Formats: sequence, C-alpha cells, structure tokens
Amino acid sequence: MTGPTEMAAWLCFLVPLACSPLAYPLEKAHRDLPSVLGVLASLVSLLSAALMLAGWPAEPVELRSSWLWGPGMPFCLLIDPLSTAMAFVVALVCSLIMFYSAIYMRGEPGPGRYWSLMCLFTGSMLMLVLAGDLITLLVGWKLVGFCSYALISHYYTDEPERWVGGPPPEPMYPPSHCGLKALLTVFTGDVMFFSAVFIIYAYSGTFVLTELYRTARVWLVSLAGTPGMLALTAVLLMGGPLSKSAQFPFHEWLPEAMAGPTPVSALIHAATMVKAGVYVVARFLPIFYVGFHYLGLSGAGIFFLLAAYLGAITAFLGAAQGCVALELKKVLAYSTMSQLGYLMLGLGVAGLTPGLPASAATSAATFYHLIAHAFFKSALFMMAGIAIHTFGTIYMEEMGGLKRITKAMWALTLILALSLIGIPPFSGFWGKDLIIGSGLALGLWGPFLLALLTVPLTAFYTIRMFGMVFYGDPKSGGHEGVEAKLLLLGPLAVLAILSLALGAAGPLIISGLADGFRSMMASYVGVHTTASYGPGYYWPGILTEMAEHIPSLSCSLALAVLSCLASYALYVRGQPRPEVFLAKWPWLVKVRRLLRARLGINGLYYALANAVLKTAPAVRTFEAALDGFINGGIPYVVIKHRPTVRTFETGMDVALNVGIPRFFRQIASAIRKIQTGNLGYNVTYISVFLALFTGLLALSVIL
Repeated sequence: MTGPTEMAAWLCFLVPLACSPLAYPLEKAHRDLPSVLGVLASLVSLLSAALMLAGWPAEPVELRSSWLWGPGMPFCLLIDPLSTAMAFVVALVCSLIMFYSAIYMRGEPGPGRYWSLMCLFTGSMLMLVLAGDLITLLVGWKLVGFCSYALISHYYTDEPERWVGGPPPEPMYPPSHCGLKALLTVFTGDVMFFSAVFIIYAYSGTFVLTELYRTARVWLVSLAGTPGMLALTAVLLMGGPLSKSAQFPFHEWLPEAMAGPTPVSALIHAATMVKAGVYVVARFLPIFYVGFHYLGLSGAGIFFLLAAYLGAITAFLGAAQGCVALELKKVLAYSTMSQLGYLMLGLGVAGLTPGLPASAATSAATFYHLIAHAFFKSALFMMAGIAIHTFGTIYMEEMGGLKRITKAMWALTLILALSLIGIPPFSGFWGKDLIIGSGLALGLWGPFLLALLTVPLTAFYTIRMFGMVFYGDPKSGGHEGVEAKLLLLGPLAVLAILSLALGAAGPLIISGLADGFRSMMASYVGVHTTASYGPGYYWPGILTEMAEHIPSLSCSLALAVLSCLASYALYVRGQPRPEVFLAKWPWLVKVRRLLRARLGINGLYYALANAVLKTAPAVRTFEAALDGFINGGIPYVVIKHRPTVRTFETGMDVALNVGIPRFFRQIASAIRKIQTGNLGYNVTYISVFLALFTGLLALSVIL
C-alpha cells in the first residue's frame, strides 16, 4: 500500500474520534455548529474509506504503532478485503445518516451531546472494523456499545410521548429503561466474548490477528488438548456477536432500542453497530475454519453450528413477530433481527463448507447481503422517521394515505420494500437466496427450512407495513407539515438508487468479493492458491451457481409472491379486512396474541431479573451470618467496639472491614462532588478523556 492509503486508514477513524469532544464547545457558540462538525467528520471518513477501497489490497497489509498499548501489544490496523469493504459501507451509510440527522434533529434537545456521541460512534465503529489486534477491537467494541446505550437514552428525561411499546394494555417503556436494557443484555454477551479472547491469548500468546492466523495450527491443537476447552471457547466467543447483533437468545433488547431518535435507529440499530457481531464472526472465521477442516477438531465446528442454527432461529422469530407488531419502527427492528439471522446463517454455512472456493463464494454472498441490508434498511428507517413526524404517532394503525401526500416517498419506499422482500433482480434477492441454497446443499435441513419459512413472513410484514402507511384513509393529522420534511428524502433517494444499482450488479459484485475473499482466506489459512477465480466466476459463474439452487430458489420465490398477494389483499385493497379475516379464523387471534407477547421470552427475562433482585436481602443476610461465623461467632459490631481485643486477626479484620471501605467511601465522596447525575456532564468527562486519548494516539502515529 502507498503512503497516502496508509494515512487514509488512520484518518478514517481518528478524525471522527477527535471531533467528538468538540461538539460541546461548538454548541455554546451556535446550536447548528455540532451538526456541521458531524457531517464534515463523516465526509472525511468516507473520503478516507474510498481511498482505501480504490487501493483494494491484493494481500493483507498490517499497520502497527507499538506505543499505545505497551510493549508486546502493538496498536494494529489490518487492511484486507473484508475490513476495506466494511469500512467503506460504514463510512458511506454514516455520512448519509449524518446529513439526514442534521435536518431531522434540528430543534431537538441536547445537540452537543447527540453529535458528540454520533461522532464517537462513527470513529469507534471504524476502529473496530480496521482493528488488527484484539485489544484495539475490544476498545472499539465497548465504545460502540456505550454509544448505543447513550443514544437509546437520548431522551433520558422520559417524557410520556417518548415512551415506546403499547398501545395499552401492551407494556410501555421509557427511553432510560430501554437504554439500560440494551446495556445489560449486550454486557452479558461481552463478558462471554472477553473471556474467550483472553482464553485465546492464554494459549496463543498474542493479540495480533495476523499472528493468530499464522500460528492457528499450533495453538488450536494446544487449546483442544484440554478436554472441552475449544468448544467452551467457541461458545463464549459467539456470546459477544450474538448479543451485539440481537440474535437469539439475546434478541429482546433491539425492539426497545427504538426509543432512540430515528437517525440513531437507522445508523446504529440497522446499518452499522448490529453488523459488528456479524463482522467479528467473519473475522474469526479463518481460525475456526483451519481447526475444523484442516485439523479435524470437532470443537471448532461448534462455532459455525451456533452461527447457523441460532441465526436461522432468529430469522424466523424476528419475521414472525414483525407480522403482528403495531409500531412502525418496531416492525423494522424485528426485520433487522431477521435479516441479521440470515447473515449469521450465511457465515455458519460458509464455515462448514469444505473447499476455499465454495466457502469464499458463500462468504461473499453473505457480505453482499450485509451491504444490501445496510442500504435498504437504513433508508426504510429514514422513511419511518418522516412518517412518524407527519402523522404524529408511532403506530401504523393510526397512519394511512401517505401516498396521496408524497408520491416520491411512495416510489422510493416501494423500491426499498421490494429489496427487503428479495424480489429479483432487487438487491435483497441475490445474497439471501444464495445463503438459503447453500444451506440446502450442505444438508443443514433445520436452518434451511427456518430460512425458507422466513421468506413468506418477510414478504407479509413488508407489504403490511407498506399498505398501512401509504394506503387507506388518513387516521391522524399533521399532514400539512410534510412538505417541509421533503428535504429528508435526499439521503433516502441516494440509498434507494444505490440499492437499485447494487441489485443490477449483484452477480458481478459477489464475484469480485468472492475473488478477494478467497485470496484473503488462502493467505490466512496458509494454503497456496491462484490469484483469481477467472472469468467463469463472474456473471456466468454466479448465474450458474444460482441455477444449482433451482429447487430452493423456486420455493422461495413462490412463497414470497403468494405471501405478497395475501398481504396486498388484506392491507392495501382491504378485501377482506384483517378484522373479518381474523374473525373467520379464531386460532390466528391466539397466534397473534402469542407473538405480541414475544412468545413469553421477554416476560421470562423480566421475571428472572426480578427474582435476582428479590434475592438481594437474603444475600445480605447470608453475608452477615458468614461474617459472624468467620469472626468466631462474635458480631462484627462487637469486635469493632472492643479495644481490649488486640489480636493480629482482629487487627486484620478491622483493617479489611473498616479501613478499606472507609477509604473508598472517602474517594466516592470526593467524586460525588463532580457527579451531578446529568448525562450531559457524564458524556463531557468521557469526551475530555477521549480527546486526550485521541491526541496521544495521533501523536504516536506522527512520530
């Protein structure tokens, strides 16, 4: 790589990180300046990512700075086809959503805090994507999680109109509760993920990804030498991606994440952060591929089986719940869960597929679908934001007739809806059906059937959403202000056009990705390969591969078309009306009630959380009893007030039970004086730290 391309890799994430703490002082000068800063920072990232994409690396390139993490733990960037393509997608979507935010969030409270977090998220996500060592990856991983929590809780004052859920008797949740729910759920997966990373380090002796790839045949055997350790590592490692990407059983946080502003939903919970889990699975795929296919370690295959089966389950569950959801953004949230399930399934199938060419082709189809989903789903969230502002409600049943007001948005949304359904040749078709067909070819019947059944459900909830928003009679006011919001259609139109172009060039793009991924995989697993697939793997090659999946492809298209027709009759034409149809088939009412109750999974998690909280008094009682037993049956308070007892044990007891707690109470008292409980001040402290961190990092790069 040339010098300018290397510099672009550093600037891609350093610039938005450096801009994050500047949003607060700019807000004091003028409310609109933070938005200008955010848009400019994202454009610099996009330009840097475009330069990296233009210098598409034939071989993986590693950039190191040995200063930051200390000796033996270099700060690394890894530039290869996977990170380059992902960085460009993230930067492009971030730039468009930043522009959308500049218009959508005008007049909203806390602009400095909002834009500081958006810049921090952009830089952190790009740091995660470009990370060449696990320490850097984990730092980016936790920062995007923090940004997710803070942006979901953006309306932390919890005004009633900001609550999500319902309508009554369905439960309603305030934004602060939703942010905490996301934080705790993802934290559970993070504990598993971090544990796996340090187990890997204990056996490999390195955090650097290229070193892990190069020495995988050695340390994987050592890891497998301890019975059950490789399988345990695979399970723990999957915990982080599953929780971050809202996959079963960690999926219940994403619907409530819609409490954040719509641009946040579009950026973090549709296009980028939830893709971080998928990206990490792809990043570890070469390691477990070596273990499973070249070393014959069955424990390594668990990594891919978990991705395939849990992805397929999530795809089906998310689509089924999307069919009955009442909130517009919640339908899109369930849709995101479902499409991410396809991506996890695709990576699981790619890892289980023997032979680098076939595995790389499935990986390329999966990554193509990741790009397609980022485009059409973020645009659909933009549409949802305009519709919610227009109608003044979050519920689709209170919308309708939007086509009469803005036919431009109707046409753009139709393109995006067909892409989501996967009607050929729209962008959602190529990757999804290659994933389903590859699962059938591999003999994964359970995931294949669940993925196939997801297709008609996806078609049903998409047409249902489209019909309830754009057709029928308007059921609420606020339409007169829609013309002022048409400027928001700009980013939506760009993404719709990109989605169309992506679909038109689908086979060519998948072929190019497969070529790059095969070379990359061969380099990482230590297998000699030719430089490219050759002409047989371009348009004719992909079309030939699609032809090999004719049975699954035919079933998928037939189910999608039939489901579209049924949903069109119910929610566009209104013949019959959904209420009449449900009255004719009473068992469907029970199914709808069960799905709206989230199959009881969400309630079960709350019940478990409440049970844990109720054990707190019992735990404190047990601790007191244990303390008394350790102190020879003499209550601690008695020991504390008996100066005549001067034994060594008593002195240690007083030091541990009085001195240390008193020391930390004094520290807490000092910190409490600067802790106001205001989220804005908390973010300020973090931003100051990040500014210092970024400055030192930039200095290390320059030196």
